[in-house]
Amino acid sequence: MNTVHIVPRVGKKVDLRSEDGESTHARLLGAARDLVLEAGPDHISLREVARRVGISAPAVYRHFENKDALIAAACAQGFQVFASYLVRALSERTALGRLRASGRLYLHFGLENQQDYRFIFMSRGVVDAKGGLAEANDEATTFRFLVDRVSECMREKVLRKGDSDVVAATIWAHVHGLVSLRISGHMSYVGDDHAFEEFYVRAVDELLRGLSA
Repeated sequence: MNTVHIVPRVGKKVDLRSEDGESTHARLLGAARDLVLEAGPDHISLREVARRVGISAPAVYRHFENKDALIAAACAQGFQVFASYLVRALSERTALGRLRASGRLYLHFGLENQQDYRFIFMSRGVVDAKGGLAEANDEATTFRFLVDRVSECMREKVLRKGDSDVVAATIWAHVHGLVSLRISGHMSYVGDDHAFEEFYVRAVDELLRGLSA
């Protein structure tokens, strides 16, 4: 049974009907993300976001109510991209195949979208900013996707029976550590991205063997 708990969304204040409006909205999200990574959410201003996008500061309010709404929407956009990678794992025919594919796609998302990865997974400020906002659920839903993959492997006796949440968190910590080290430049000795992917797959497979039934 394949259960999908991913319902990506990006909150908007207004319905943007023109291509220009949608482009401005997307550029605001990208500028906010980059500013948070550069200086943290406490030092981001809508005036600076507007300057980078090339619009007036008051025009930002056509898209977002305030700075928190802008950061939350940028975070949701990052998770939307992340979810679009993970869901591809469901095309695999076996439970183990889907779990292994989820790990590879996690890596692909990180390497191909490094700014988004840093923003949603490596920025403490974003975790603080999400607070009690609805967008905080995006991380929970993508994690639940991994829990589902672990659960079906346990049902099929591919992995040992246990707490699927704990096992999923163990796998997440493992893949996140590898991807974060790679993005931060601490595993350059492995070689290029192709060589690192081979290394990464071996490392994840070794972990799964340790968790196998």
